[in-house]
Amino acid sequence: MSDAVMGLAGDFDLVGRDQWMELVEQVLRGAPFDKRLVGTTYDGIRIQPLYTGADHAGDTSLPGVAPFTRGSRVVGGAWQVRQAHSRATGNRAVLDDLAGGADAIELHIDGETSLEELDSLLDGVPSTVPIMLAPGSEAAIWHLVDLWDSRGVARDKALGGFGMDPRDPAVAEAVANTLNLDYCNVLVAVVNGARLADQGASEAQELAGSLADGVAYLRACEQAGLDLASAADRLEFRYAAGVDQFLTIAKFRAARRLWARVTQACGIEPAAQRQHAVTAGAMMTRRDPWVNMIRTTVACFAAAAGGADAITVSPYDSAIGVPDPLGRRIARNTQLLLREESHLYQVIDPSGGSYYIESLTDALTTTAWGLFQELEAGASLSERIEAVHEARSRDVATRRLPLTGVSEFPDLDEPAVDRPPVVSDPGLRRLAEPFEALRDAADAGPSRPTAFLASLGSIAVHTARTAFSTNLLAAGGIEAVGGDGCDTPAEASSAWKVSGSPIAVVCSSDEMYEKHAADMVAALKEAGCGYVLLAGRPDDRWGADGYIHMGCDVLDALGAIHDRLGL
Repeated sequence: MSDAVMGLAGDFDLVGRDQWMELVEQVLRGAPFDKRLVGTTYDGIRIQPLYTGADHAGDTSLPGVAPFTRGSRVVGGAWQVRQAHSRATGNRAVLDDLAGGADAIELHIDGETSLEELDSLLDGVPSTVPIMLAPGSEAAIWHLVDLWDSRGVARDKALGGFGMDPRDPAVAEAVANTLNLDYCNVLVAVVNGARLADQGASEAQELAGSLADGVAYLRACEQAGLDLASAADRLEFRYAAGVDQFLTIAKFRAARRLWARVTQACGIEPAAQRQHAVTAGAMMTRRDPWVNMIRTTVACFAAAAGGADAITVSPYDSAIGVPDPLGRRIARNTQLLLREESHLYQVIDPSGGSYYIESLTDALTTTAWGLFQELEAGASLSERIEAVHEARSRDVATRRLPLTGVSEFPDLDEPAVDRPPVVSDPGLRRLAEPFEALRDAADAGPSRPTAFLASLGSIAVHTARTAFSTNLLAAGGIEAVGGDGCDTPAEASSAWKVSGSPIAVVCSSDEMYEKHAADMVAALKEAGCGYVLLAGRPDDRWGADGYIHMGCDVLDALGAIHDRLGL
């Protein structure tokens, strides 16, 4: 056998970006490249259809090395499976999670929880299991400490975290106490970036806001005379993992780079940032909740690929109420399949070296750092979050940002999923809520509201807009009836009378509209239909009461239909 290296690409001519662009322009046929093929994030970062080494040539850091790897604290490089619990889930659920493979428990409890209740909730939990108090559960800190003492857990063996707000005036004192009392394995504070994401923050805003909180924490510890390296070691960062896997991966990578820059500026040896990923609450839906399994799987994969040290996956039914055993088991096993069967943790920085991910990491780092500097100078983060929330809400309303099972492909016959209610987080803005409110209103009546589809022409002619209208109406809880196709306006109006529906939607092709739309609308109104919509772009010639089309404000259109139906 020859020792020569086989050149797999040796027989092919090298193709540059200019040649690629020539071929793309032929396909676009004059359509603007930026509009058709370039996307933009809510931070204004442009997403190109193609990335090369030139897009990342300016960065000197290497993938697979700090700050892109998990902290050395993580045994074997595997992330921690950390599942959330409360008094509502109960002790049996906690033990089931641990028996099923969870590594740690995150407790969401309030100040009314007594030591006895905490002891009962954690009955049978080994002392080797970390108990992490979730942000907002700080009132239970002393109960947790007392529980460790009552169970004879040595201070240097206690595992967990207090979940304190890094901006809490008492945080420095708490850090000092853990240092003085030898609670060497207990985290004190949590920078809750996921809280910002729940409010609607973009990726860069979440990073910048969490960075500002982390710096405030270090300042407080410095003023208290604490060793900053030790103080930084008692801090964890909590980030939301969403359905955009590339943005999520890049966000976690950028977060570690940003924190390394901060610690280095503070005179601390750049250390790996402790990262806890939680699947984003904003993406969860109450309608068609089984789709949440797909959303959380993508989010979990992205967080793992991005290098999170610990991950919490929300059960698919968590937006409805207290999750049942099936929801908790699937949430837990989502992680275990990725970790133990797919061996994702065994790949160091799996996205490292991808020109796209590296470029996106660079852009997020730069954007977040610039925003962080503005925040340090006194800029308002809440105003910027509100602007992004409004932009994202518009995209949800127009279905530019589709929600499968809710705004797109809703199932009117889905079985109801009932769970014991829980107190919802007032700061959480779920994207599906406006559509779910319409569905709830439609379901509240004695019968399902309907809309008649006045489809004109053959199936080949009207089916595209008939299917579009059926899907859009279902997003508001309205059942489409008819749609079999009519040959004349008179036939359509007669079919509408038989349907018993108070409204009608004309569906056909643009060519058919030119010939028959005005007559169709007029015939339906003469037959007594008080509200006639047309599936197509607005055109005063047709005389319709409203129009539904690709890119329209679906929430506004459905709201008008609900008003007409008296819902």
